[in-house]
Amino acid sequence: MLTELSTEIIDSMLVNQRYGRLACAADDRILVEPMMYYYDGNAIWGLTREGTKTQLLRKNPRVAFEIDEILRPGVWRSVVIEGIFEELHDDDRDYALYLLKHHKIPVFADEKLGYPGEIAPPDFKVVYPVVYRIQIKQKTGRAYTHQLFDN
Repeated sequence: MLTELSTEIIDSMLVNQRYGRLACAADDRILVEPMMYYYDGNAIWGLTREGTKTQLLRKNPRVAFEIDEILRPGVWRSVVIEGIFEELHDDDRDYALYLLKHHKIPVFADEKLGYPGEIAPPDFKVVYPVVYRIQIKQKTGRAYTHQLFDN
């Protein structure tokens, strides 16, 4: 049986999880990528690195974001958010980095996470974080419980 999740359960799931999937599209490309995030009750906050995802997001900021959990075989819950990507700078960026202080973007062995104004070690490629917020336009949630029927 499929049911709608209450706003309270949706918010609880968003607060208690740390990983989701971000979907974006532009220039005839569609991309779905895993991401670490922080939810403050109003927006999804995240950081990533430069790449295909950031290029697509800058061209088309409309996104979908999804989390789910399987409670046991045949029982799951899922939350889907439609929102707008906003790249952050200055004070908003600093605030987001504070919220995301325990989140790290993946770097390769020859890379170092850098911040503007820092001097990069000569043996490393420096990767600068792209910090963003997803402004939530709509959030929905559903649950499914498999029911066995007697014939």
